[in-house]
Amino acid sequence: MSASGHGYLIAIIDDWAASATLSMQFKILQSASVKNVESIASTLYHPLYGCHGQTIFLGWIYLKIKGSSGVDFQNVKLLDQIGLKILAVLQADARMPLSRIGKEVGLSAPAVAERMRKLEEAGIIKGFHARIAPEAIGRSVAAFINLTTDPQNYKAVKKLANDMHEITSCHHISGDASFIIHVQVKDLPALESVVERLSPFGQTKTAIVLSTTVDKNAMVPLP
Repeated sequence: MSASGHGYLIAIIDDWAASATLSMQFKILQSASVKNVESIASTLYHPLYGCHGQTIFLGWIYLKIKGSSGVDFQNVKLLDQIGLKILAVLQADARMPLSRIGKEVGLSAPAVAERMRKLEEAGIIKGFHARIAPEAIGRSVAAFINLTTDPQNYKAVKKLANDMHEITSCHHISGDASFIIHVQVKDLPALESVVERLSPFGQTKTAIVLSTTVDKNAMVPLP
């Protein structure tokens, strides 16, 4: 496991309940330099003294690196086992009533509502959206466009991608291409029109989607 000063340490704190000893261990980890996080984490993986076998399990919560000097744990408490269960339920069905979510995670409806409010305020939950079948509204052609362009064009490409309703996502990527762009349009002439809008920025390579085997609708994998 490694991390850069501007990257993320992927970690999960499983069971916040062992407060006294965990707080001490958090302070140690938070004050550690990034290069020492791996060795400290491997030590903390063993049962903690005085915590009746409670463990810290490194896994899936994103902990932002503060420069190169330590780790920001502000969201960790929200992402305990209950928080992760709430997120999993909402990803599967965001319209589920609070009372049913409460039964799934072992909380009352008001407690679930409070948890959700805090997850939204922390920016962990970005919003709630309807999932629409593209073919039902006449947008049955999907494609991925790789665009290779110069850095001075990046800002203009991002603006165009944001402005064009045919473009559903635009990712700045590593490798030979600069961007990979997902497009959902009604037909091939409409796809050609999108490619023509992007071509002035550089070389494009287009791959049309023949079928979709898995579509998790931008779901975030949870442990």
